[in-house]
Amino acid sequence: MEFYRTVRGFAESRFTEKKSEFIGWVEPCDSWEEAKSFVDRAREAFPDARHYVSAFINKEGNIQRFDDDGEPKGTGGIPMLEVLKKEEVTGLCVVVTRYFGGILLGAGGLARAYARGARDAVAAAGICRFSRFYKGKITVPYPLFSKVEFELNTRKYRLTGKEFGEGVDLFLLVSEKEKEGLETLLGDLSGGKMKLEIVGDTFAEDREDA
Repeated sequence: MEFYRTVRGFAESRFTEKKSEFIGWVEPCDSWEEAKSFVDRAREAFPDARHYVSAFINKEGNIQRFDDDGEPKGTGGIPMLEVLKKEEVTGLCVVVTRYFGGILLGAGGLARAYARGARDAVAAAGICRFSRFYKGKITVPYPLFSKVEFELNTRKYRLTGKEFGEGVDLFLLVSEKEKEGLETLLGDLSGGKMKLEIVGDTFAEDREDA
């Protein structure tokens, strides 16, 4: 997997349907354990609510879970999960908390309300794309440090940190399409002495629209 779509971060949305209040929460989650902890946070935040319905998809998309939390089967978790699948987002959990207002909504009304809760929360968070990046390291001699840092910032490479020792170790994220250009730049700046060292990989948000 080279990329996935997910939400930018935590978000909350609210609406009322026939006196029942629905509070949607969404947050990036990497595992079902993280998702369950997220649901527990909703329970702690709204301890007197009636239901905490949730849906989760891991970033690979091969683990999908939902919990109706006492609502009639098929009226909560599945509609929310279908929203996530329709939006093509993964690596997240959404929980919709319901304060019962005393008026029954019926199976169709519940399904629509929980789907709206999920959809509104995702919209509030915003969708972005995460792609695989190399974790790179460049050891820069002190006489070249200012010039190298300037050139990297000018070309908008993603610098993530620096450490000072015998030289300056610069850490950055590099996409596959940036890698060759960066290696050429380093060679030109140092007469072939500086090299890009790949020390791992990770996922990071694309600069391009999702």
